Amino acid sequence: MKKERIIKELSELKKDENYRSLKLTDKKYINFSSNDYLGLNEDKELRGEFFQKFKDEDLLFSSSSSRLLSGSYPIIMKLEKNLEKIYNKKTLLFNSGYDANTCLIETLFSKTSLIISDRYNHSSIYSGIKASEAKLLRYRHLDYNHLEEILKKYSSEYDDILVVSETVYSMDGDRADIKKLVQLKSKYGFKLLIDEAHSFGVSGYGECYEADVLDLIDYVVIPLGKAGSSIGAYVLMDELSKEYIINKGRKFIYTTALPPINVAWNLFILEKMEKFNFRRKRLIELSIYMRNLLNEYKIETISSTNIISIVIGENQRVNKISENLREKGYLIYPIKEPTVPKGTARLRVSLTALHTKEMIQKFVKELNYEIDNVF
Repeated sequence: MKKERIIKELSELKKDENYRSLKLTDKKYINFSSNDYLGLNEDKELRGEFFQKFKDEDLLFSSSSSRLLSGSYPIIMKLEKNLEKIYNKKTLLFNSGYDANTCLIETLFSKTSLIISDRYNHSSIYSGIKASEAKLLRYRHLDYNHLEEILKKYSSEYDDILVVSETVYSMDGDRADIKKLVQLKSKYGFKLLIDEAHSFGVSGYGECYEADVLDLIDYVVIPLGKAGSSIGAYVLMDELSKEYIINKGRKFIYTTALPPINVAWNLFILEKMEKFNFRRKRLIELSIYMRNLLNEYKIETISSTNIISIVIGENQRVNKISENLREKGYLIYPIKEPTVPKGTARLRVSLTALHTKEMIQKFVKELNYEIDNVF
């Protein structure tokens, strides 16, 4: 791309109040933009327990190799084996949720496939669809009547159909009806991919596991950068798909494996997952408390989870509100297009188990003031 075009595009972003830059984050703020939903990443006692447990292990900071060379070291193989025992599905560990979604879709589907995606699905899903060259159709967000209309029209034309949904959607804080998707799958015979980025941990081993429908879902992607308090992603699938990705998945084959120290932490968190119930219960209580408080102030949200989205509208206004809240000690970043549709710029509150009702009460009071006074 020519320099002149780059400069022009950056100037247009600034003009539209849609320019991104990196800002230092420090501890002086009350953070409402963290995805550490269970507060595991901030828990010093938990980290201490981890280092004590693995004190005799030689946990290196790099695997120094791809999985197909020397990157399938003992602890990464143990992690995948433990996952397969829990989920009763074959598993591969990827370096990120983005790579997992993209690689899975672009490797297993092609231009002869039809992929039907919830309109609000994550960018990584659409990257995989684009790379696969499959025909893409979008259904209206969480509108299963619309999804069924598409299936009725196209099921006879394609032998290879994939439907893709997330469990919890981070832009609106709402959730999919997994059992309804499974019912439609049973009726129309498509393959189903579910992304559990924002539900793993918050819902224990994930909503698919908790709903006892794992055996009816073809592919489950579990990114670990949220409540998993780590990095990487688990992909649950059948044995044939796993074998094929190991042999044909470019993002799996040509990537250095995650470092042993990260994988050991992933294993540690997985083994303790059932012991975090008190954190999950606290998060539910805080989420209900904040939604009720917003309702008292007549601040609208359609959220039903710990991710609470408050649509402001224009970029300039949401930027100003975010800046004012930052000056008052609250870290909350605006979400703008193209992440969300034009005219729906918003503040997205990510509640964690570390927040308190007092923090939330003070924040909502300041938020209400800014909404009323920034035009």
